[in-house]
Amino acid sequence: MEAYTPRVVSIGPLHHGEEHLVAMEEHKLRYLQNFLSESGKTLEECVEIISREEKSARDCYTESINMSSKEFVEMILLDGCFIIEVILGFRNCRTIKPDDRIFNKPGLIFDVRRDMALLENQLPFFLLLTLYRLLTVMAVPGHQNDYYSFLLLSVEFFKLYSQIPKAKSCEEIIETIAKKASSTDEEIKHLVELLIVCQQPPSPSRLLKPSDFKLIPTATKLHEEGVRFELGSKNDPLLDIDYRRSDGVLKIPKLKLAHRCESLFRNLISFEQCHYLKGLYITDYIFLMDQLINTSKDVDVLVNKGIIDNWLGDNVAVTNLFNSLLINTVGGDDFYFAGIFEGINEYCNVPWNRWKAALRRDYFSSPWRGASTIAAVILLLLTLIQTVFSIMSVK
Repeated sequence: MEAYTPRVVSIGPLHHGEEHLVAMEEHKLRYLQNFLSESGKTLEECVEIISREEKSARDCYTESINMSSKEFVEMILLDGCFIIEVILGFRNCRTIKPDDRIFNKPGLIFDVRRDMALLENQLPFFLLLTLYRLLTVMAVPGHQNDYYSFLLLSVEFFKLYSQIPKAKSCEEIIETIAKKASSTDEEIKHLVELLIVCQQPPSPSRLLKPSDFKLIPTATKLHEEGVRFELGSKNDPLLDIDYRRSDGVLKIPKLKLAHRCESLFRNLISFEQCHYLKGLYITDYIFLMDQLINTSKDVDVLVNKGIIDNWLGDNVAVTNLFNSLLINTVGGDDFYFAGIFEGINEYCNVPWNRWKAALRRDYFSSPWRGASTIAAVILLLLTLIQTVFSIMSVK
């Protein structure tokens, strides 16, 4: 499937040697030369370092890898140096040479970044860290720990593409990663998992099992029921969706939907489905959006409120995207947005909320319509008063 297949560069063994990706191999060699120059290491020294990690690296892949030891080590070294040089180049931590087609060719860096976020296009994170530690430059001021330094460089590289919230500070990201490591005794497996961890809330709210909550109506239906949609802060994390029970306001952060988003979401969901039993945060987010969106009219509601920034061409494309992302997936042991579903359903079960919404929509949807409604009511009251006085005068 195209969403899982690299377009311009192979990383790791699963797509290595595919014909449409061979053109980038020459550029990988240039980046390897850059890396050797920057690290002060010889090629032989780097090969020896990677060779010591070969078994651990092979164990990270569930698929059978039909490559000799020499081929595998050379591939890891070449692809690992490529990733590090791309990330450092993006942060302007190294000089971009005139023949660097990745940064000098318009748009190519976006395809490279997309390919680096594919689940089937990964290197073990510990190998990237091993190579990064060979460099003499500490690329993140204020972070002398090379592990956190490389984590933050990677986060900056993917920030815009993956909609990692700007409001989430480096310290918050590190704290989330540290909590994961302490609770599971595991560190980040690869860059895809890093993207997921960056979206996870530091303190999850009350979780309910899927059987403990009811589904919610679509955005159009909720609008008719009186639920009001508001745009969250532009710096809010993607998962920071809030529902105010007091007045029925559902606040959702902005989601920019471009053509590369399908690939990103599918790969993040696939990783969650394979490795997480609890805390399927991305899956839960897509499930919520899928509940809100059933037709292009539902997309209209969210676009008009500024919640969805649609770069896909039309609203039908947005509908098709959200209605297809969770096909052949399973839910987790709990649901992150269960409390929001619970609150929305309670609001919709109160008839007065629906009547109030209809009154607001039909008679007070604009200042002019509101003024006309008030004028009509006043005229009706005056007519009624005049009629009463007429009857009284006759008596």
